[in-house]
Amino acid sequence: MASIFNKRGILYIGYYVTDVYGKKKHIQHSLKMKDTRENRKIAKLVQREKELELMKPHQNILVHTMNLRAAFKIFLKAKKDTAKNTKINYNSSFNYLTKVVADKTLIKDVTSKDLLNVIEYMREIGGLSENSISSYTKDLKTFWNWMIKENLVIKNVVERVKQEAKPIITIPEEDFRIIIHELYKKNLDQYRIIKFLKLTGFRVGEALYLNWEDIDFRQNRILLRNIKMKREDEFPLYLELRNFLNKFKQSNGKIFPYKDSKSLRFWRRLMKKLEMKYTLHNIRKTFATRLVNKNVSVFDAMKLLRHKNVSTTMKYYTYADLQRLGDEANKVFSEDDFIEKDFENKRSSKQLKIVSWVKPHN
Repeated sequence: MASIFNKRGILYIGYYVTDVYGKKKHIQHSLKMKDTRENRKIAKLVQREKELELMKPHQNILVHTMNLRAAFKIFLKAKKDTAKNTKINYNSSFNYLTKVVADKTLIKDVTSKDLLNVIEYMREIGGLSENSISSYTKDLKTFWNWMIKENLVIKNVVERVKQEAKPIITIPEEDFRIIIHELYKKNLDQYRIIKFLKLTGFRVGEALYLNWEDIDFRQNRILLRNIKMKREDEFPLYLELRNFLNKFKQSNGKIFPYKDSKSLRFWRRLMKKLEMKYTLHNIRKTFATRLVNKNVSVFDAMKLLRHKNVSTTMKYYTYADLQRLGDEANKVFSEDDFIEKDFENKRSSKQLKIVSWVKPHN
């Protein structure tokens, strides 16, 4: 496994290692000792230690020679089962990284200052929003965390940019009626997918992957593959939803005849026609807000929305509570408006009386 040999009168240790590409490579190191009987005894101890080290599992070799490009290729192979869109985001974040740091830079030489320069590049040159920068830095942080796990680096040099809080935009019921009515007249498939999203609050990807085999009419439940969290969830097949699905008159295959979210471009066209600015994801936010407004408990809402963290669900309760407080404040301060209107009415009445007493000119 390891050997001691003489090279120009100096003792060397040599051994074979398997690099991250699966190739064997011979490594030689000078022990910086002359080839004497005493030094040979010391070299034997060094040899034994090296052999024990090489026998350790998951030992990563040649880390000091690996550059960013090589590490990222291995990272993508390790993430081969990741969703397609996530892989696209990984590549985009890496492209921004290599706009500032050369892809042949050794990973051990990349510093936190380099990553701050990458963020500045995204902001100033790339013109990205803070939320986009937050998303890309999250992907870079994932890349560095993977390298730490693989013992390629010892420290994560990526600082995550905090995401700006997005306002919760919901679709008022009157607007939804207009949308549903318009789709029902025009295209039954389009009507069905939008009405289904309204009744379930499913993410678009979850709805598009659904098959009739995922609907359990006996147990009154829907089994859905959570694409975002890579898990399977259950959703109740409540009466209104069950009656809606029964109208489809199908029993196998995909529920909705759309390949992916790009196939739902009709939504943008419809929004333009109706002069509205809602997104498909606003339907899910509307579903969540309606649950909250009907006093559904936090735990039940979290289960229905299939949120991983309760803090995500709590955003809707905070939003609803703020609206409620606004309504209460309105009840209090609307009296001021009544007083002002009463004063205006009295002043107008007084002016009319003055005008009526003015004698007309001959």
